[in-house]
Amino acid sequence: MKLWYKQEAEKWTEALPVGNGRLGAMVFGKTGEELIPINEDTLWSGYPRYRGARNKAGAWAAMRDLAREGKFEEAQQVFIEEHSSPWTQSYLPLGDLLLALNHGGASGFRRELDLDTATASVSYEQGGVKYRREIFAAAPDDCLAIRLSADQRGKIGFTLRIQSQLRSEVSVREPFLALDGIAPSNAMPSYVHNHPNPITYSDRDEEKGMRFTMLVLPVIEGGRLEYGKDSLSVSGADSALLLVNARTSFAGWDVQPFVKGRDEKALCRAGLEKAAKKSYTGLLKAHTEDFQRYYRRVELDLGDNENAALPTDERLRKFYAEKNDPALYALLFQYGRYLLISSSRPGTVAANLQGIWNSELQPPWSSNFTSNINVQMNYWPALPCALEETQLPLVDLVKALSAAGKETAKELYGAPGFAVHHNVDIWAASWPVGDHGGVGYAAWPLGGGWLCEHLFERYEYTLDKTFLEETAYPVMQEAARFLIALLSDDGAGRLWVCPSTSPENAFVHEGKRLNMARTTTMTMAIVRELLSNCVKAAGILGKDADFAAELETIIPKLYPFKVGSKGQLLEWDEEYEEVEPHHRHTSHLYGLHPGCLISPDTTPELAAACRRSLELRGDDGTGWSLAWKVNFWARLHDGDHALTILNNQLRLVEDGGAHFSGGGTYANMFDAHPPFQIDGNFGVTAGIAEMLLQNTADGVHVLPALPSSWKKGSCKGLRAKRRLTVDLSWDGDKVQAAISSAIDQTVGFKCRGGPERRLELKAGKVQTVEWDVSQLERNRSHS
Repeated sequence: MKLWYKQEAEKWTEALPVGNGRLGAMVFGKTGEELIPINEDTLWSGYPRYRGARNKAGAWAAMRDLAREGKFEEAQQVFIEEHSSPWTQSYLPLGDLLLALNHGGASGFRRELDLDTATASVSYEQGGVKYRREIFAAAPDDCLAIRLSADQRGKIGFTLRIQSQLRSEVSVREPFLALDGIAPSNAMPSYVHNHPNPITYSDRDEEKGMRFTMLVLPVIEGGRLEYGKDSLSVSGADSALLLVNARTSFAGWDVQPFVKGRDEKALCRAGLEKAAKKSYTGLLKAHTEDFQRYYRRVELDLGDNENAALPTDERLRKFYAEKNDPALYALLFQYGRYLLISSSRPGTVAANLQGIWNSELQPPWSSNFTSNINVQMNYWPALPCALEETQLPLVDLVKALSAAGKETAKELYGAPGFAVHHNVDIWAASWPVGDHGGVGYAAWPLGGGWLCEHLFERYEYTLDKTFLEETAYPVMQEAARFLIALLSDDGAGRLWVCPSTSPENAFVHEGKRLNMARTTTMTMAIVRELLSNCVKAAGILGKDADFAAELETIIPKLYPFKVGSKGQLLEWDEEYEEVEPHHRHTSHLYGLHPGCLISPDTTPELAAACRRSLELRGDDGTGWSLAWKVNFWARLHDGDHALTILNNQLRLVEDGGAHFSGGGTYANMFDAHPPFQIDGNFGVTAGIAEMLLQNTADGVHVLPALPSSWKKGSCKGLRAKRRLTVDLSWDGDKVQAAISSAIDQTVGFKCRGGPERRLELKAGKVQTVEWDVSQLERNRSHS
């Protein structure tokens, strides 16, 4: 479980990430001048303010009436003129550490990231001296640690500088080297071209962005430490330890960070001084134990061969040609878990489009929380892969949106509850961004409904009734009230949300490319799932019987799934010509995944329609799109097709190189949209888990989508709903599952599509079940 390379990183997508949920760093491993970019999870442009349109409920009614009449272009124009609002803000890079080492001509070079210890290292020999650097981001001591050592005394020397793209100043505040600055008041997205002032700093205090500070504390053994005006130098040392901390004045999504923000300098210094009381060994021990407390909960072994010994970039190149490296799938799976632990911890900001790692002032899609698939995909592996704590920052984000989104619901729709559109930032922006355009992505107020799926699913995994009653259910109720207010009669006694879009996709109507239809399949699936989950939650809590009864009268009237002339699940209310038949979004299959409305067992006709839709969409796509397709095919119990998509996900993407340039994997195993988006890493980890274990209506399905080429393997620690933990092993037709439950309960278990067994589980007791798959298949064939 290591990524390793024989050469320095030249590009961001070759560098190695470390993080503690709040602080992130990328390790290039250079021998001349080392480059370590630093991020802090709250460092964003802007400040809190509502920027959506006001008093536009009449515009929504006009769009509804026009769409019902088939006047989609006119409905879109109303949205553009009345609803479309300014852009969200951007996640920002803090600064770079630059260590001038002057170790040219090094030999025996190795750069690696050990997933098990969450430590990056660089080692090489130069001038007869063996040098080593170790870098990790410690959560217990809330700092970055960089240690430089050698096998000979007195050989450590370097000069450290800091640079930043933001308005800032580097100074010496002994014993620290310090970076102090301020974030922009506004940062335009990178795709808004030819803007005269994409990055702006206001002179008015109430419009200023957040302040930030980074401190570096050097601790040396032997040798000499000297400070310059804006640098520090070490010479003749036996070893050196650099402790790094960073803080901003961010104090909440609704607090002006410059006027009422936190004292970032005091917080930063106090944190670093506390960490400095420990030795390097103590820091490393606490860090390793803390990380392994999460990471070692799950193990995956699919076997290996000689390719597992290759450097990671060479390994990916060889896989592109041969597809013969079973351990690479396990590495990809565990890397996703590593990245989630490293970018999302209790009390931190939720992982954004790039987790916590970003080097650009105008990053792709502002590196925000894109809520029409991407931020949700970030957290798909959290519960099944035994990382439930990492989901808490998403819960915090949803709670903030449920408050901020009430203004959007009221002003744009005249509706109760809260609305969330497709782009969200740290200030809980919930309005439809696009600045007078972008119907395909902006005219989509279903973000809150989708995010509520994560809240209820958290209850289903943990059975935490307090969480359901105090956090999840109140938010779900408000999201439901908003969507109920959007429902209208379709003229045939059915209820739909009209108008509606299918995220970022388009169809042809009367010769024109359009996005807005009467309704869409994804919209209605989210509505159906949310209302059904609210009914379940009310029943579990024994409350709100009238509200639940109201929902139970609405649900049967909701506009149904429809199948088209090709046997496919329709994406819109009618079978329109598709502008892009192979579009990256496959939103109409939401009911199959992540929803639980469609499955081969309970709705075989709709599952067959989903299969046909996937066949028509094709097996290619952007990185995150491929990850979603792995999950789809797993839910359809087709492991071989899921593996085909997984193989496509592992295509090495090298800009300007001879290898693939579309969706796939970069040399550092970051997901390639391209460009880098971390959601694909998380999505494919969840997809592999779905191939091995799935939830059913009252139990679990073991190895539901095992590829035929995965002849032997094991997986320990996967979680299922109802507080179940499952260990799996298989060898040919022989399958064994060891199941443990945190409570006494009766659950159903089945393997590879076979009949269900009912098991009586006792809390804390492990029960082992065995299957002979060949016998299951003979019985199924006979039946």
